[in-house]
Amino acid sequence: MLTPVGLVGILLVLGMCWLVVRLVTTTGTGQVVDRRERAELEALRTLVDDLKETAWEHRELDSPLSTIIIDKIRSHERGLRGLGS
Repeated sequence: MLTPVGLVGILLVLGMCWLVVRLVTTTGTGQVVDRRERAELEALRTLVDDLKETAWEHRELDSPLSTIIIDKIRSHERGLRGLGS
């Protein structure tokens, strides 16, 4: 059973993944991306990478939750590569 903190963690990761996908798909429609948007997108990618690394480093605290978070991020990354990103 997930703890409230674990559930919040999953929701945070999923929300960040959604935001990254939203930004990537918005920029893929031919719209010009200004420097601020590029910087924000890069910051979000860095955050997701950091969350994945944190889940891995602290997997002994809540192994099932860490596995879920890492799997969600990796699945998302594989999906983006499948789209040609």
